[in-house]
Amino acid sequence: MLTDIRRILTREIWHCDLHAQPAPRRTVIFWLRMLHVLAQDLASGELTLRAMSLVYTTLLAIVPLLAFAFSVLKSLGVQDQMEPLLLDFLAPLGAKGEEISGKIINFVDNVKAGVLGILGLLLLLYTAISLVQKVESSFNYVWRVREARTLTERFSHYVSVVLVGPLLIVAALGITATASSHVMLQHIIDVAPLGKLLVVLARTLPYLLAIAAFTFLYIFMPNTHVQFRAALTGGIFAGVLWEFSGWAFTVLSISSTRLTAIYSSFAILIMFMIWIYLCWLILFVGTQVAFYVQNPELVRHGRGYEDVGGRTLERVALHIMYLIGRGYVDNKTPWSREELARHLHVPTDTILDVLGRLHALGLVTLVNGRVRRYLPARDMGTITLKDIVNSMRRNPPGAEDVDRHLQAVASVDQVMKQLDHAIGTALGDMTLRALVERQAGTDIADLRRS
Repeated sequence: MLTDIRRILTREIWHCDLHAQPAPRRTVIFWLRMLHVLAQDLASGELTLRAMSLVYTTLLAIVPLLAFAFSVLKSLGVQDQMEPLLLDFLAPLGAKGEEISGKIINFVDNVKAGVLGILGLLLLLYTAISLVQKVESSFNYVWRVREARTLTERFSHYVSVVLVGPLLIVAALGITATASSHVMLQHIIDVAPLGKLLVVLARTLPYLLAIAAFTFLYIFMPNTHVQFRAALTGGIFAGVLWEFSGWAFTVLSISSTRLTAIYSSFAILIMFMIWIYLCWLILFVGTQVAFYVQNPELVRHGRGYEDVGGRTLERVALHIMYLIGRGYVDNKTPWSREELARHLHVPTDTILDVLGRLHALGLVTLVNGRVRRYLPARDMGTITLKDIVNSMRRNPPGAEDVDRHLQAVASVDQVMKQLDHAIGTALGDMTLRALVERQAGTDIADLRRS
């Protein structure tokens, strides 16, 4: 029975044409595929490993981060908001959360520049920056970004997180506290007939603030352009998951006594680490959702389309070079990697591999900007189709040269030479410009954005 059910689900979810389905059914199928792909991502272990590594980094960086935040808040006279912030974050730990919050605040109060010295302050600064850097690296991994930010960009982003972040958090806490006060709610209720509606909005404000915080991070942290719609979808998913996990963790921590019996006084530390791990994992799952919403072709195909053969790479490379060349000739906006993936219905990972090889061999050039776009690296009359095909057949730049160490067989090498000669003869000296101009009158629809 289970085999039959799995076969039916596979046919109805993965083997149907989404474009031919009505809008409601298309949405349901897309999200079922999304949940399946997310489960595969979690099962692969990469996201969970990154979340676990950040637990250790968080334990080292939480005091210096709060110390910097405390200094910023103290200059504004609102340093008393630090403890309510920690209590709110550690609320799922119950009474143990208050104990941890008090100890962390005591640690922060004892951080004195005169006692630590320059070396100690530099160490604290390094741990705080390393946390933000690891978070950025994890976001870039999810978004398949292989280009790191420049030193200037990193400095501006990290300063924003360390200095501006506390101000935004305090403002959010102030709004939440005001909206949650009984006096404020009583005044709202008295405003008929919208009183009950406003009360519901006030009660949902913490959810809205969590969603806004996640959405901001999903736009701000990755070193690529993130559409607001995608970031908001990921923010809603993560915000709801965050609130639900907090409620579930609170129930679990209150009802569970075995952890205390086993770990004794270490139980509070274990629970604290588990909660931090869940927080990081929720953050990464949300950005994974945002990535798939912006790159739906990965959800359509699933993870089974990540590895492709050499012939497919050659075909994709020719299509990419043709589209980039046609866009350049027609004075169109250069193609981005996301647009190429959506237009060709090819997974983003494959597009990135092909573009990486073309860029490394000097066939395309990257246009700097928030959205990464591509242009021909040189005159298209000097780019032959043979160059494009060979860029996929050769080893990627920097890869180990296996051919050099291969124990060759003369007869096999003779076949390979004949194959190389046949490809060269078939393509001749035809250039990318010749291909673009030959197809200019028949393939106008090729430039239509998906």
